[in-house]
Amino acid sequence: MIAVRILSHYFVARYLGLFATVLIAALLVLATIELVFHLDDLSDFGSNATLSAGGFTPGRAIHYLWIRLASYYLVDLLPIASFIAAFVTWAWAGRSVELVAIQSGGIRLSRIVLPVLGAAFILSCAAAILHETLVLHAKRVWAAEIRKDRDDLSFGREVFWYKSGRRFANIRFADPDSRTLYGVEIFELGPEGRVRRVIRAEIVRVSADGRWEVDDARIWRFDPKDPAAPPDLSDRTALVLDMEARGGETLLSADPGVLSLVRLADHLARHPRDPSSAARRWRGQFHERLSRPWLILVFAWLALPFALLVDERGRIGGPAVAAAASLGLWFVAQSAGSTLARQGLIPTGLTPWLLIAFTAVATAIALRRRPL
Repeated sequence: MIAVRILSHYFVARYLGLFATVLIAALLVLATIELVFHLDDLSDFGSNATLSAGGFTPGRAIHYLWIRLASYYLVDLLPIASFIAAFVTWAWAGRSVELVAIQSGGIRLSRIVLPVLGAAFILSCAAAILHETLVLHAKRVWAAEIRKDRDDLSFGREVFWYKSGRRFANIRFADPDSRTLYGVEIFELGPEGRVRRVIRAEIVRVSADGRWEVDDARIWRFDPKDPAAPPDLSDRTALVLDMEARGGETLLSADPGVLSLVRLADHLARHPRDPSSAARRWRGQFHERLSRPWLILVFAWLALPFALLVDERGRIGGPAVAAAASLGLWFVAQSAGSTLARQGLIPTGLTPWLLIAFTAVATAIALRRRPL
């Protein structure tokens, strides 16, 4: 029993050490690439509220690199690091005849495999917290950095639409932190279905009760009885519109990537049958973000059958290529499923969970050749 515990600690320490090594090495490589290809962006980074301007400094460079790496790479790097760490852990053990010695001593492989998977599960739980704290904060900071140039701002999409009663609003960009809309154009229809008023404003504030507050708007009023008549124009008009945007989620979730899962789930619960493309995007983002941390555990499990093919002869090339190919196919299937879901051809949110289930079952079947 003591021997099993020692062996478990030994392999868990190896897995965690390799996981940290792979992750740090990948982050350093990506940081170098970011500095080489985006060095010009560094001089402008932080000239808003995030940091004060002042050219290149080590602190600015580190902050810039962390925001970039956390926003774009960290979520994918964690499960990939887990896959590589698990593969090397067991391939190394097979090549050095450690697994043969363990089984010769009457110890089942499951007694040392399960603790490593338990460590991967703990890492998955930690990643779930990390995604909703540091990574989410980094995405919001990067979005705020992009907002410095509003003309080039996309926030994940160029424009989006919102409907409230007889009003239709075209919005260029929504900021969930400051509850502010930019580049807003509102079309108001009369009872007869014709445009009665057009309101344009560069900045609109969304109050907690869903009202839109505009300080400087241009308003065109049309006579529905005489479509050919020129409109009446009013400049620098202040007005308040009740657009029924309760809580602001409908408008301020233009990019679901910067909303917490709790806020995103709350919005989806309020609109469970919304068939729009935006709603499909929100649901897809929710399920993808909810499932992504658990890929650390799933990928550690996926690497196991390939790693166990490596024996004392040291032939690691074939299993390594097969493992890399399986990982590549996984990401191709994920991308294809996400595309089909966005097109409405398959249920939204099905792909991430189906892939996890398929990977778990397929790996279990593959391991039947070498019982644990």
